[in-house]
Amino acid sequence: MKSIQDLRRLYQIWDSFRKGKNRLSYFPSRIWIEITNHCNLKCPLCPNQTLPQEGKGFMSPEFFKKIIDQMFNRVHELNLFHRGEPLLHPSVSELVGYAQSRGIICRIHTNATLLSESLSRRLLDSGLDVLSFSFDGYDASTYEKNRYPAKFDQTLEKIEQFLTLKRKGRKTKPYTVLQVMGAEAADPESKLKNFVSHLESKGLNRVVSRQPHNWGGAIPMTCETSRSKGRGLSCCTFPWYALVVYWDGRVGPCPQDFFGRIVLGDLMKSRLEEIWNGPVMQGFRDQVTARGYKDLGPCAECDRPRRKTFSGVPREYLKSFVRENLFRYHRFLG
Repeated sequence: MKSIQDLRRLYQIWDSFRKGKNRLSYFPSRIWIEITNHCNLKCPLCPNQTLPQEGKGFMSPEFFKKIIDQMFNRVHELNLFHRGEPLLHPSVSELVGYAQSRGIICRIHTNATLLSESLSRRLLDSGLDVLSFSFDGYDASTYEKNRYPAKFDQTLEKIEQFLTLKRKGRKTKPYTVLQVMGAEAADPESKLKNFVSHLESKGLNRVVSRQPHNWGGAIPMTCETSRSKGRGLSCCTFPWYALVVYWDGRVGPCPQDFFGRIVLGDLMKSRLEEIWNGPVMQGFRDQVTARGYKDLGPCAECDRPRRKTFSGVPREYLKSFVRENLFRYHRFLG
């Protein structure tokens, strides 16, 4: 039954997107909540280090719970991360546990450098559904260049320890993913196979390779997608299924807008449903449908609308959706 509901939800989103509807009859399917925008690394492909220190903070557990209560039985997936490292939040496992208690599928994306044994155990006990590790490189030189100042061997050991604790505890969750950004093509096939085989032997569920993106023009990039500006732009899908909640309560339409330049509303003043179908969001959907990106700040330089699509949806997202939902259907349907 749940698989049928998910397919109906997906069709509803696609149909509304295809027709360019600006007012939607459903709630956002996926929401990013930034529990903190602090980070302990200075990665060259991430603009976090340029965020002003006075604009950084942690979402309070009380405010987080108020937001979660508005999502009960309405949001399909919750991502507890955005511009920062979520494991820096002192209450991260408790936040996951509360979201789980409200029946929301919960995911964390982490650089894994802070995964102590104690924190690993708490995350395993929290009911977290998906834990993905941002690990850009299959050897020390590549990884340490991309994840400065983290150390390859130390981070890998922490990931292996988590996988070992999960296996020894006979935990079926979280589903574990190692994400590598654009490193696969540059590495010899044998190195890739050995690296993946080693982690799979420890219990890792999947390794994925993603193409880097330019964070809505926040960082300069020379890649195939960003050079393809002569091709007709696609209609971005985010406004029809997603919202981003920053740590201070501001709400944006898309996780690519790293500096939060597009603000749809404030959860300190409004409820989620009011923002989701409010006049600002309706106007934003109209502009995106008309491909009016030049008047939308970060959208003007974002490389996402220039990527290859299928029925308007980026192909890389479709691949991820199919793979991850096959896991979910297996887990939750038996």
